Amino acid sequence: MTQANLTQVKETELFFRQWLRSPKSMGSIIPSSRALGRAIAAQVAWQPGQVVVELGAGTGAISQALTDSGLPPEAVMMIELDRSLFEYLRERFPQMRVVNGDATRLVDILRQQGVEEVGTVISGLPMVNMPLAFQRAIVDQGLAAVGPGGCMLQYSYSPIAPIPAKKLGVDVKLVKFVLRNLPPATVWRYRRIDPGAGS
Repeated sequence: MTQANLTQVKETELFFRQWLRSPKSMGSIIPSSRALGRAIAAQVAWQPGQVVVELGAGTGAISQALTDSGLPPEAVMMIELDRSLFEYLRERFPQMRVVNGDATRLVDILRQQGVEEVGTVISGLPMVNMPLAFQRAIVDQGLAAVGPGGCMLQYSYSPIAPIPAKKLGVDVKLVKFVLRNLPPATVWRYRRIDPGAGS
């Protein structure tokens, strides 16, 4: 068995154990597919000097896809609340910034880490059926991090938008449907509503 296959087996086992322990905190029972990772990477906005932040990084499948697409490892920052997953990520991705923290406090985390510019925030957090206050906190923090004109990407296993855009005063667009994932996934782009639009 190759090193890549061994890594994939270890990743899947860890992910599944975490799902058994806390199913509500995990969006799926297995890590995201390479197809989903590529779909997300294709939607990422980034310029040199900026950081791309992944919320709920799990075992790092999406962040791996970001570097596979050409993003420098030092430009990727992962936020993971679960301590076991954080330790795994820190060991697997020594060149990336991995933070054991709460995504609802993203702006504070970025300040503490000395991060000034964020190109895109990616969320793999299971948002469907979460309380509105939690959804609002994640969206507010994510869009505050990217600043005016920036966006937040949310991937989900729901065919409908996982975050109620109208209630939160944001614009949402389905940018990709990924069949080659178990279960099939959707990628959504959230932005602040431009008050000048339509005037």
